[in-house]
Amino acid sequence: MATCAFAIIKNNDDKILLVQIAPPFREDHKWNFPGGVIEDGEELELGLVREVLEETNIVCEISDMTDKFSTIDPENDIHIFNGKYVSGVVKPQIHEILQAKWFTIEEALKLPLAFNSKFYLENTILK
Repeated sequence: MATCAFAIIKNNDDKILLVQIAPPFREDHKWNFPGGVIEDGEELELGLVREVLEETNIVCEISDMTDKFSTIDPENDIHIFNGKYVSGVVKPQIHEILQAKWFTIEEALKLPLAFNSKFYLENTILK
């Protein structure tokens, strides 16, 4: 079982950072929050900051966890955190993601979203 963490990161313009998943990863070409598998022995928040930096070149600050759940296939523990932009210019990590961009909530809701990203955009961010 893998431990995964994803961050809902807002910048100073109140935009959300999303990444487009590359093949052959599950739900390729859909958009999701940046994050991924946390290494064994790594703190969730520190691993998530590392994952975001590796995927997007963005330094972020992680705050509270908004949700935690498990998936069956593949078997993963998923953690969703709120985050805040600190620094950096978006530069996607090509082999894991196709692109990374900042979106308004309205723009993001029009995208093909992975997993339950739409739920978090509608129920966590808009409230």
